[in-house]
Amino acid sequence: MVHGKRAFTLIELLIAVAIIAILAAIAVPNFLEAQTRAKVSRVKADIRTITTGVEAYHVDENAYPPHRTAAGVEVPYPDRYVFLTTPISYLTSIPAKDPFYRHDIGGQGGSGEWISWTNFSSYEDTHALYAAKDTHRYMLRSRGPDGENEPNSVRNDFMADGIEGGPSMIYDPTNGTVSRGDIVRTAKFTP
Repeated sequence: MVHGKRAFTLIELLIAVAIIAILAAIAVPNFLEAQTRAKVSRVKADIRTITTGVEAYHVDENAYPPHRTAAGVEVPYPDRYVFLTTPISYLTSIPAKDPFYRHDIGGQGGSGEWISWTNFSSYEDTHALYAAKDTHRYMLRSRGPDGENEPNSVRNDFMADGIEGGPSMIYDPTNGTVSRGDIVRTAKFTP
């Protein structure tokens, strides 16, 4: 009595490979979306932490940390955050780099690899963002998932008129996790 060997047919193997390919096509984009959502959450948490340090500094010094020297020169990164770590530790360490920084994408007013810190009272009247001095105290900003800094014109419109004036300024995940806009936190003057 001869027993035949049992094996998969070529059709069965092709069907199995096709099913695996379909599952991978579904899983990979979801995995990439999850990574982007995790980075957004991390940036928002980092910005909240920096805001807490900035506000504590303001309570003690009656001013926000500068981002320009008395001579008007911008303090480079990561030195802008040294005011929050030394001599009094408002933050335990200098904040992490912006996870959305991409060396191949530039933009106006870039902070390079760092979450941007801007103290609007430091601006002279000839600066592109001087108009924000009248409405905002400061801004913390990440490039957001698109990796681009929004231009000064969009930032000015946003500062002057809110989201209606600069709708592309704010990252909105409902437009897709890699939509245009920055992750921003500002402190407005209150009347």
